[in-house]
Amino acid sequence: MISTGKSDQIRGWLQTTGGIVAVLLLVQFVTGVLLAFYYVPSVDHAHTTVSYIEKVVSSGSWLRSLHHYGSQWLALFAFLHVARLFWDEAYAYRKVQWLVAVLVLALVMAAAGTGYSLPWDARAFFSTRIAEGLMNGLPFGGRFARLWLLGGNEISTITLSRFFAMHVLVTPFVILVVIGWQIRRTRCWSNIKRNVVVGGLVFLALAIWCAKFPAPLGPSATAVTSDYLPRPGAQFLWLFETLKHMPGGVGSIVGVVLPGIAVLVLASLPWLRTRQRVIGGVLLGAFAVLVLTMTIAAYASDRRDPRTREQLARQAQEEANWRREPFTATSLQSLQAETQATNAGGPPLLYVKFCQDCHGPHGEGAQRGTVKFPPLLGVPAKPRRTTEDIVGLLKDPPAYGLLPPMRSFSDKLSEEQMREIAQWVESLKK
Repeated sequence: MISTGKSDQIRGWLQTTGGIVAVLLLVQFVTGVLLAFYYVPSVDHAHTTVSYIEKVVSSGSWLRSLHHYGSQWLALFAFLHVARLFWDEAYAYRKVQWLVAVLVLALVMAAAGTGYSLPWDARAFFSTRIAEGLMNGLPFGGRFARLWLLGGNEISTITLSRFFAMHVLVTPFVILVVIGWQIRRTRCWSNIKRNVVVGGLVFLALAIWCAKFPAPLGPSATAVTSDYLPRPGAQFLWLFETLKHMPGGVGSIVGVVLPGIAVLVLASLPWLRTRQRVIGGVLLGAFAVLVLTMTIAAYASDRRDPRTREQLARQAQEEANWRREPFTATSLQSLQAETQATNAGGPPLLYVKFCQDCHGPHGEGAQRGTVKFPPLLGVPAKPRRTTEDIVGLLKDPPAYGLLPPMRSFSDKLSEEQMREIAQWVESLKK
């Protein structure tokens, strides 16, 4: 009897994952509302307003850390909640609870993905570029998915506003509707005392962690230099590492299509007639192994490469130095001028934005998946590659014998901007 009682108590404490998810969702909602009072979803002002929150707003850095790290903890505990319900066979006996848990996990990841772009620092810019590539590589409707995500042909303030709307309006509203549906259908919450206790302890641990480790904030997307190494948050590090080993189209399948199918299958488990345990176990187990393996591989890869390790350490030190400086509201024009002065001799900012991914930070060439892009070193020595030719090439690549994926930039860059890139390319030597 004593053994059974202890077993029931242990089981009761293990069933508090739902309470932890509820507490962390509450943290996200409250801190998100407080941060929204100061944030401006604009490529001109987003980074400045986040800097203001970090340096001027009372407890702003701590609140932002709660929101940032809370999203990572929420993703972890939402997955553990689904795993715990699967172990208890909730898909068979508590179908509403199971379906809500799966939907909340998917919505939490969607909210994290849209929120990661909002600070508009270097990490945010590159993560947005990755999201753009994932959408564009989707079969059939990839081009339209990309246009819808960006709100146009290129990343702009419309893109940031769209991400902001999805992050603060759409996903929270759907999460509240889903949770409200569960409350209305079940009308009860077992182990409420244990849930409160464990949820409170997790919040205390999160609060202490956030007081010690501020949320990262890199240089503004408009001030990023070519040697900057962006790294995503912990909940997406596995995807970052996986995409490094995948060609473009396959990366979209792995990063978007397969997770979507997995969520649909998990949500459908209550209505499957056979092998529910096997199907669900394979999906959850494979996802856990993939995330754990790729996350470890990403950290190990950074530690193995001395140059990467040194650059990441340099970036961390620069961020620490930035935190000690007083807040100054910098206009976009002065920031661009400052960046160009800092990056004198290096590639123009628009080269970094539009060309670096394919041709390398210094024109040395690059490889994306199985596609190898040519270097720009020595290009001016080739026929029909003067500054005027390179400007014309940027306007109309086929006229110079270049085929896709090289594309026209006539609708993205002005004549003066194309000339700036062309002059820099002309300066490159073999």
